[in-house]
Amino acid sequence: MCYLDAMCKKLPLASLLLILLGSPAWADIYKHVDEHGNITFTNTPVRGAQRIFVEPGYAAPRQANKAKNGEAGTPRVNTPSPTHFPRVDSGTQKERDVNRQRILQDELASEQRLLAEQKKALADAETNRSAEEKANPQKYLERIGRLRERLQLHEKNVAALQIELGKNR
Repeated sequence: MCYLDAMCKKLPLASLLLILLGSPAWADIYKHVDEHGNITFTNTPVRGAQRIFVEPGYAAPRQANKAKNGEAGTPRVNTPSPTHFPRVDSGTQKERDVNRQRILQDELASEQRLLAEQKKALADAETNRSAEEKANPQKYLERIGRLRERLQLHEKNVAALQIELGKNR
């Protein structure tokens, strides 16, 4: 028999309260760029990382359905926020929006740079085969395949960032 089962039989109310009353979680966000230009966001401090956002109790704002270009959107029923729901004044929200826009633009510039580098690396790889790759064409195809996958990843990242930036304009 599991220890948890035994504890739940002895203290069912206490066990239920422990499960339901978990402490709210929040963490600082860190942005780290490694020596290869790869960007990582984490909640763990890393040497050389930049802390980009710190605010306990932050809840992402809900987006209402908006009609775009004259299209009819489904109407959204506004429900009042609970009294304990954190309120954000317009100046703070504007700062957050500007900060988000800046981060997205930085990320887009970084991804575009990595995409250009990857295109160059693929072009170089397609024109230059090592002696080993000439002897074993499968190795050449595998290397080209890996380079194309990385290229596609950067293209998808650029497209996603452009879409996200377009939503804010």
